[in-house]
Amino acid sequence: MQIISKPLYVYLQRPDNGEWVTVGRYQAGPVAGKGYFKYAPSYADASHDWSIDPVNLPFLPGMEKEARRYGGLHDVLRDACPDAWGQALLKREHNLPSGTPMSRYLLLASNADRWGALAVGTARKPSIAELQRPRLPQLSLLVEELRAIHERLPPVDIRLRRRLVQTASVGGARPKATLRDDDGQFWLVKPQIATDTADIPVLEHVGQQWGAASGLNFAHTILHRQEKGRSAIRVLRYDRHGGRRSMCVSAASLLQAEYPDNLMQTDRWSYPRLAEELRRIGAPAEDRLELFGRMVFNAVCGNDDDHVRNHAVVYSGSEARWRLSPAFDVVPNPVETPSTLTMQLSTGRFDISRAALLADVHRFGFGSGEEASGYLTALLTRIEHGYLQVADCLDPHSEEMLRQRMQHNFARLQAS
Repeated sequence: MQIISKPLYVYLQRPDNGEWVTVGRYQAGPVAGKGYFKYAPSYADASHDWSIDPVNLPFLPGMEKEARRYGGLHDVLRDACPDAWGQALLKREHNLPSGTPMSRYLLLASNADRWGALAVGTARKPSIAELQRPRLPQLSLLVEELRAIHERLPPVDIRLRRRLVQTASVGGARPKATLRDDDGQFWLVKPQIATDTADIPVLEHVGQQWGAASGLNFAHTILHRQEKGRSAIRVLRYDRHGGRRSMCVSAASLLQAEYPDNLMQTDRWSYPRLAEELRRIGAPAEDRLELFGRMVFNAVCGNDDDHVRNHAVVYSGSEARWRLSPAFDVVPNPVETPSTLTMQLSTGRFDISRAALLADVHRFGFGSGEEASGYLTALLTRIEHGYLQVADCLDPHSEEMLRQRMQHNFARLQAS
């Protein structure tokens, strides 16, 4: 097979000791839309056997694996690319045309801020200097600069503007950046923006805190009230622990479903299918139960932005296995009470109903429908009590909206 492009080397921060190693090589093929990945011989020779994607790139030394999606880019490398916000910054900075291959964004984005524990470069060995995360300045300045970028205004701080463009690696469509606090923790900062029809940071904070108060594993958040009544949210990054990074794979990759490049593949967008993938990659049984709980919570709060890039797994070095990541980007719909979710609740069913929730419970690990029904009833009680702990964060209009939505959806989900 003739390969004509220059190779792009993929680096991994080892989950056992934090050292950086070259894990493999990616090359685009001579035909447009083709790409190939191969684990590095040196990686195999050193007896490393961590798979960077347990579904699409299992550790098979010596084999070259062709990419099936994303115009010839492997799923886990697409995970390491910037999404809409980061792509927009890179387009402006480098004057990129529409249709720029995703592999170009992969190379242009900074290794310092990528999601997960992968980095890329054109050298065979990783450059540690390029992998260091610079500290960003105080929160208020960061928030104002993000808003200025979004509104295409002149820089508030020109050095910060340059740094934000250089580190445009994290995903999502909203303005965001990573901030490292004085304790060495990494937070994703997302401000309220002028085009918001509601206070989205407040709704996200409430959604995350509400889920945690209901006994589910949700990423920790801190809400910041800014000047002029605008807010910002800080979300703790679960893929960063001081100077160490954790391998991550999106549910889009696990389910082999392109997002947002192929929005017609919704047959693959499925909570039960994701539960089965969790079992297949060795995640413990409690992770499937947790996923079921998140599905129920999203139905109750009306988070219909629960697409396949808003779920993920993270590799636990201490357990030497993949785990369901903490829930993130849980935002109740600010406009209306949805009747469906974006992910299937059971085979072919997106509707928010008790029947849809309970149709495929065996795939989540329940032994019987009666067991699942009892768990659902108890969870709904926890969700109701959890709401009382977070309701005071909301303005009166939003509090009334979410309380009525909760009661409306309880009627859909409780036993008759």
